[in-house]
Amino acid sequence: SDPQEDARGPEDSASDLEWVEPEELEPADDPLGDTLRAANSRYALALSTADAATLCDLFEPDGAIVDGSGPDVLGHEGLRDMAHYARERFAAVAFDIDVEWTKQDPLDPAVAHAAGTWRMAFVPRFGPGAGEEARSRGRFGQRWHRGTDGTWRLNRDLTLTREDG
Repeated sequence: SDPQEDARGPEDSASDLEWVEPEELEPADDPLGDTLRAANSRYALALSTADAATLCDLFEPDGAIVDGSGPDVLGHEGLRDMAHYARERFAAVAFDIDVEWTKQDPLDPAVAHAAGTWRMAFVPRFGPGAGEEARSRGRFGQRWHRGTDGTWRLNRDLTLTREDG
């Protein structure tokens, strides 16, 4: 081995790298991301329509929605209660979820994580702002578990940030 070659610093070795423009990169296959994005599309539709059966299908029996701005939604009973509350409280709801990042847990392949942004528009039936559209948005993190049947189900959906308007 050439001692002069071994003594090169990081700045010298970087010059040996070839830069690839991002638009030249081929999109990677992302079956996990595709699966979790599709599940989150079902989740957004179920939230928009207060569909308790679909919400329960997407979550583990002991799954939870953890949101610092309100009470946590715990388990399938909590999901059914949340859907009932939404049907009574809101004249209209439109929910959108944009999954920006997914990763399978390197220590447990039956666990995956997702993160991104959510947006919601809603019209309260009564109380302050009744009949007027309101909007809210924020960031989320999720923990998914793959069941023995191969289906990914939400274990935790965490609201990380929220802002109104």
